[in-house]
Amino acid sequence: MIKPVFATCPVCVMAVGGGLWIAEKLGVDDLIAAIWIGAFVTAFAIALADKFNKIKLPKPQITWTIVFYLLTLATMQISGKLNNPYCKIWGVCKIWLGITVGTIVFWLGVLLDKLARKKNNGKVFFPFQKVILPVLAVLLTSWLFYLLIC
Repeated sequence: MIKPVFATCPVCVMAVGGGLWIAEKLGVDDLIAAIWIGAFVTAFAIALADKFNKIKLPKPQITWTIVFYLLTLATMQISGKLNNPYCKIWGVCKIWLGITVGTIVFWLGVLLDKLARKKNNGKVFFPFQKVILPVLAVLLTSWLFYLLIC
C-alpha cells in the first residue's frame, strides 16, 4: 500500500538545474557551476536508474551516471563550451574539471551515506541523511574550490 520514495527526487534535481541558470546570470565562476552540473547529472542518473529497469545493466546507477556524464560532456563539446581557451585551469577546461569533480564528489556523498547507515545498523543518523550528505559534500567541495582557486 505504501509507495517507494526516491530520496534523490527529480524535483530536487530540477531545483539544482534552476539554481545553475541563476548562478550563470549572477556571474558565478564556470568551475563552481560545473561542479554543480556534475552533481546534478549524477543525481538525475541515480534517480532515473530505477525507471529504466527494462534495460538490464550491471550496476544501473553507476552505468547511467557514466552515460549521462558522457552525454553532458558531448553536449558541452557540441555547444563549444569545452573549447574556450580562456576557460582553463592547470591546462584543463574548467567545465570538464568541474563536471568530473562534481560527479565524483556526489558519488562519494552517496557512499558516505551508505557507510553511515551500515555503521548504524541500516538506519539513518538524522532525517534526510540520504539527501543531505551528497549535497553537503558538493557544497563543501564548491566552497573549497572557491577559496583556493576562484
